[in-house]
Parts: sequence; C-alpha cells; structure tokens
Amino acid sequence: MNRKRQQRKAIAIFAAIAILIATLAVFVYQAITLRGKNNELEARLQANTQNVYVAVANIEAGEEITADNVAVQQIISGLESFYYITADQIGTHALIDISEGTPITNAMVTEDVFDKDSREYEISVANLMTSQQDYDTVDVRIMYPNGEDYLVLSKKTVTGLNLEGCLFNAVLSEEEILRMASATVDAYLTTGAYIYTTRYVANSQDEAKPTYLVRAETLDLINSDPNVLSKATETLNLSARLSLEARLSGMTEDELSAVASGHNISDVAGSKTTSSTGVSDSYTETEEEPMDLNEITDKTEETLQED
Repeated sequence: MNRKRQQRKAIAIFAAIAILIATLAVFVYQAITLRGKNNELEARLQANTQNVYVAVANIEAGEEITADNVAVQQIISGLESFYYITADQIGTHALIDISEGTPITNAMVTEDVFDKDSREYEISVANLMTSQQDYDTVDVRIMYPNGEDYLVLSKKTVTGLNLEGCLFNAVLSEEEILRMASATVDAYLTTGAYIYTTRYVANSQDEAKPTYLVRAETLDLINSDPNVLSKATETLNLSARLSLEARLSGMTEDELSAVASGHNISDVAGSKTTSSTGVSDSYTETEEEPMDLNEITDKTEETLQED
C-alpha cells in the first residue's frame, strides 16, 4: 500500500514538473516572440523617424517661411525625406494656410512672392486628370479643334480639389483671372475647344510662359454680357464632369456622345470657324444661325437641373 502511494506521489510530482516546464517553455517562447516583434517595431519606428521642419505657429497663405514660424522637430512619417522642405527653403512662401504643428512639405511652399492682387480662385471648367490630387502642380491649357494648344495658367498648385465636381482652387493674379475668364468664354464659343490640366513631374521644373493671348473681341463680349462668363462656366463644368465620368468608366466616344445627347448638351458654338490663332473668327454666322444667348441660358439651366 505504501509503495502504491509513493508511486502515485512520484507520478504527481513528475506531472507537476512537466506542466511547470511546459508553462516555462510557453512563457519563454512568447517572451522571445514579443521581443522579436518589439525589435521589429522599434526598427520600423527608427526607419520612419525623421527630423523635419514643423510649423510652430499658424502660417497664412503668402506668408514667408522663417526661423520664427518653423522649427526642426522629430516626427514619425512614412514619407521619404525629400517630400519635406530643407534649410534651403527657409525664405520661401506658403502656398496655403499651414496650421501650427503641421510638418511642411515641398508642395506647401513656393519661391514665388504673391502680388497684392493675388486671390484664391475656383477653377471649374478644366478637364482634370483621373489621378488629379491636392497639391499637384499643374498648367491649365486650352486646345482648339484645329490642334492648336495654348498655355493659359502656368505652374499652379491644386488645393481644395473636388475631383467628382471637376473643380479646384488656385492662387491667381488679377491678370491671370482675366486670362482665365477669356479662355473660358473662348472654349464655350468655339466648337471642339476644351480646357484641361497637365501635371508637372517635379516641383523643381521651371515655370512655363503662358502663350494664350486675351482677345479684344472676347473682352468686349464679356463686358457687353456679364452673364456670359457664368453661362460658359456652368456649361464647361458639366462637359468636364461628363468627360471625367466617361474616362473613369471606360466609356467610348460614341457612348459619351449618347450621354451628352441624353443631357441635352447643345453645340453652343454653332458652326464657328477657327483662325490660325486657334479661336473663332469674330464668331461670324454661317448658313445655320447660332443660338441666342438667352436660349443658351435656358438650355444650360435645364441641363444642370436634369444632372
């Protein structure tokens, strides 16, 4: 009897020791695994830790970046270091409002000094790239049906992008606002003409010189009918949105034409001809009389309501 008790006691001791060893083994394994994960996490944090310039005060658009409103701070970021400004860019100017505590990237600053007449302007008449993003640097161009292509606005930073609505904001001078208005009306009155954006591949690229010339006839039309610009903007925005939707969905040109017909989009330019300058020759009438501006307004309003 004593021998059996001793055997049971020995078995119990061995079982307890086995359980203890197994528990210790699990604990050691978990500790090693956790340590490995911690080391991996620490390595990732170290790899993504950077010293960058951060706004230490609210910086308004157009304000100079100085040693007083920015300071080098350590942050964790997945962006490569070249996305952020360097000491060489102290003295540049903010393109947008920058809140205190925001790491400052290259897309937020410019070497240009804003003129006193610079204003934030909403552009809603351009055909945008399907991959357009905030802080892209773009040119705004106009192309005529005869293939002539002119630069309207050069090296503008996209902000407040609404891709679905085909609109964004850019800082323009008074002269650029006038040029954009003229191009908008020209595109509206010329069959097949359209306005679009092209993106710079690097911020270091030089600014291109605008080649679009404001026409006296277009300015006279804008002055004689102040509503023509809003009519043109509404119509071209609708056209740009339809075009973007078509490109995103892979629609064919025939399908796009069918959609346009379904939205009652009219050929507002009639049968205007284009000259070597790429714009309508004084918008002269042909055998088919062009639509009256009031009629255009009615059709535009109907189109926007249906859309």
